[in-house]
Amino acid sequence: MWDNLIVKKIFDYFDLIRLNKPIGFLLLMWPCWFGLALLKTETSKLLFWYLLFLIGSFLMRSAGCIINDIIDIDFDQKVTRTKFRPLASKKISITEAILLLIILLVISFFILLEFNFKSIVLGLLSVPFVILYPFMKRITFFPQLFLGIIFSWGVLIVSMQFNTRITFDFLLLYFVCIFWTLAYDTIYAYQDKEDDILNKIKSTAVYFDKNGKRFVQTCYVIILIILSYFVWNSSNFLLSLIIIATIAICTYIAIQKWDITSPLSSNYYFRQNNIFAIMLFILLQTF
Repeated sequence: MWDNLIVKKIFDYFDLIRLNKPIGFLLLMWPCWFGLALLKTETSKLLFWYLLFLIGSFLMRSAGCIINDIIDIDFDQKVTRTKFRPLASKKISITEAILLLIILLVISFFILLEFNFKSIVLGLLSVPFVILYPFMKRITFFPQLFLGIIFSWGVLIVSMQFNTRITFDFLLLYFVCIFWTLAYDTIYAYQDKEDDILNKIKSTAVYFDKNGKRFVQTCYVIILIILSYFVWNSSNFLLSLIIIATIAICTYIAIQKWDITSPLSSNYYFRQNNIFAIMLFILLQTF
């Protein structure tokens, strides 16, 4: 009996940090990897940093999930998709969640110590934004923009670590990642649109309503235009623009197939952004 209880509790902790939904930490990792791919350094010399950002993204996303669930516990209990989360369903106490959060943050801090001083300071500056993010849906229709500022932060850290400053190209890449977050998190938000309206929760899905596809398309157009600048400036190779155009066509088709009234469709096309990220990463690495 005790073995079963312990195993069940472990799985509740896994559920708390969304271990069964790795898409979340991958979306936090990709901007970091985009930044590393933008460097003029051989990939073999950056393998340690790729691994470090992967682990760091997993830890920080896990910590972010706990912070979000603690702050949103009352909201989560009223939303169909989230009411069975460990804190909302009281499978895990807030005290237990805070203890796990402290452990994750301590490990994350030790990883951060691998960076130079400026990068450490920059990394620590993101923590207040992580804490403030769950409150944004209470005060603005654009919490997705705030999430983009946080989820794209790794780009700035990469620039500070390897360039000792935030260069123009990395600032531009930072904006690319913000628009990308706006796009995929708007798709994600359509899963809960009806519940959000009922509970007076704000999001881009609620704000744009039936015009959500147009907004998401605009974000992707901006992303691909700026990426065209990167790959052309780096290679002056016509093939790079042909690949960008192919990605653009595939993205357009996907958005057209997305049914904004279906939570299942929204979840599916949200998760497809991992494939989109893989294509962009290969593009940046190649050209």
